[in-house]
This record gives sequence, C-alpha cells and structure tokens, in this order.
Amino acid sequence: MEVDQLMTVVPDVVRAKVAKVSHMEKPQPTVFDIVAWYEPSAHFKYTRGVRKAFEEMAREYTKSTLLLGRFGGRPVMQTDIQGIGVATRVEIGRLSLFKGHQQGLIKGVFDMFRDCMGRELVSGPLERMAIQFSKADSRGTVRDSIRQAFSEAFGEECSFLAPDVDQPDYLLVGHSVDYQTLIQYLSEDSLYHSAHRGRIEKVSRHLNQEVGRYEKHRFHVVPVRADGGIPALSFCYTGEEPDRRVEAFMEGYTGERLSFVGRDSFQAERHRYLGLKDYERASRRFGGLWILQSDMARFLSQLEVGSLYLFLDEDLRPEMGRVFTWEELFARQISSSRIDPASRNSQTFLETVLESLACKHFISEEGDGFRLDEEFGRYQHVTFYELGEFRKKQH
Repeated sequence: MEVDQLMTVVPDVVRAKVAKVSHMEKPQPTVFDIVAWYEPSAHFKYTRGVRKAFEEMAREYTKSTLLLGRFGGRPVMQTDIQGIGVATRVEIGRLSLFKGHQQGLIKGVFDMFRDCMGRELVSGPLERMAIQFSKADSRGTVRDSIRQAFSEAFGEECSFLAPDVDQPDYLLVGHSVDYQTLIQYLSEDSLYHSAHRGRIEKVSRHLNQEVGRYEKHRFHVVPVRADGGIPALSFCYTGEEPDRRVEAFMEGYTGERLSFVGRDSFQAERHRYLGLKDYERASRRFGGLWILQSDMARFLSQLEVGSLYLFLDEDLRPEMGRVFTWEELFARQISSSRIDPASRNSQTFLETVLESLACKHFISEEGDGFRLDEEFGRYQHVTFYELGEFRKKQH
C-alpha cells in the first residue's frame, strides 16, 4: 500500500472508533424524590431556632455525604396543622444518583431523617416515608439498594407499597407482616381459617368494651393443625403473673377458657402466638387483600380475588403453566360461585379484571391467552403497615 493511501486509511479508522465510542449509550442517573412525615404534636413549636438548626444540619449533611447527588436541591422542612398539633415533613427533591453510588447516598438521606428526631427538630417520631423514581414498581435492583440503605440506617428490614397501578413511580416505605401464601389463602389451607372468625370477633368485641379491666394483659391465639383441615384454636394471655379474674371474666362473657403464658415462654416461642387482629385479618373471606410480591405489596380488590379462582382447578389448586383462552375463562366465569352474580355474564367485567391482574403481575398474557405469573406461587398474603403504624403495633 502506498504512503498516501495509508495516511488516508488510518484517519478513517480512528474516526470510525471515535464515532463508535461517542454513540455508545451513556449511563443515565436515577432521579429520586424522597419525603418523610413525622407525627404531629401539640407541643412542637416551629420556631426560628428550629429552622436555623435544621438549615445548619442540612448544610452539614450536604458537605459530609454529598447528600444532594449531582443536581439535587437542598433538604426542605415543611409544616402542616393537624387538629391542635403541628406536623412536620422533610423533603429531598431531584436527588440525581448514578448506579453504584445510590445505596450510600440514600443512606445519607435516611440518616438525616433519623438525626432530625435525635436533635428534636421535628414534631415527633417518623410516621410515613415515600420515595419516587422512574418505573419504581418494576426496578427491583434500585429497590434493593433502597432496602439495604434503610436496613443500615434503621436496623430493620422494610418493604414497599405500590398504592396505585396508575402511579408506577410512587412507593410508600413500610413493613409487611406475612400471614400465608396467596395460594394458601385461596384454598384456605393454612393455620388461618374462617371457621374461627365468630370466636375471634366475640373476644375482640369484649376486650374493646372492657379496656380498663384488661389493660395490663395482652391476648393471643395459638392455632394448631388438626384432622379435617380446620385447625384447632386456643386463646391465651400474657402479663406479669396469672390473674384468675381475667380468666373468669373472659370465660363468663365469651365462653373461651384462657391459659396464662409467662413472658419468658412467650418470647422463646414467639412464632406460635398470633395477635387477635392479625388472625382476623388473615382469615377474612371478604374484602380486598394486600399481596407481597418479593419486596413490594399490591392491593387486590375483592373482584380481582374472585377472578383468580378462574385459574384454579376443582381442588382449588393453581394450574401453573396452563394458558387459558379468553373463551375458556369466560365459560368459567359464568359458572363461578366466586364471582358476583351481577358480573358473571359480563364480557366487559372479564376484560377489565384481566387487564388489571396483568398490570399488577398476577397473570401474564401469552399470545391470545392468559396464564398465572411464574412467581405466583411465591406471593404472600400480608398486611402492610406504614412506619408509625408498625411501631405502635410492636408496643
């Protein structure tokens, strides 16, 4: 090759490589908006001193942890009037973070939320927290970083709630209490059974009517598997020591005989004892459900729950892997006792509920048919608690 030709080829090769590099997809940051609400207090005063101390703390966190990310704004405190009290919230907007740095920087946000309470700059304990970023309900890796940051900052695990399928970017941060798998709920094949709902309601109603009489004691149930599919259920109570008056009053008013469980025994076998409210919620056969999909909870309406039975066989077991045509599902709907009679012959109802279940990842579309989602067997029936609700439940 002649020298002139070589000099022409080399620049062309260099230009091609430069063009290839310049057209490579550049990593894009994720933009977060995070807000924490604190419990209202009638004693909190949003004074000039509090505002100044918060500004100083915001500057401190900005310098020490690069809290603002690349394009973020300064943390802001807002106040609201709730009844006779003042409630505060702290907001971090436009926190723009690249992958690999998200966990540490988000932990800085959570540390600041916690430090606000430690320095008494907010109205009370942390009540709620929400986080917003693009496609939050489908980006599990980003949620993993947030969960790890939350665990490091607060010393406990968290889960997320997707409150509205039309807002895929918005999640609430809280805790989920597991009851059973969704499959166990649908087939009523677990320790939670609706046969005991009357007993639970009778005891709960009596406790609510006689709050002062039982204020030093806590009440639980112990379900045990039994022949016939319906678990046996016994009631117990905890406290400083056994109280014969508690046992006598409870048996007289409700017909239930209680046993006393010492605190050491209770803590040693905590998993055996279930709260009355938890048992009532888990065994309820009406209304909607909270379902945990990995780390994110979604709400299923009663109509959606009933429609899931279209994908179960006669023994109430899910037909995993089977693809149903629309016509097969409609035929099942017409004869289903789980569907409201007013909707059984409605094609529009079936279209609507299938679309909703697919959006929430309970079923998947395959060609012209539908099947249960591959992860369906792992979904858990839960109650989702926001941060303040969960803290009160633990005490």
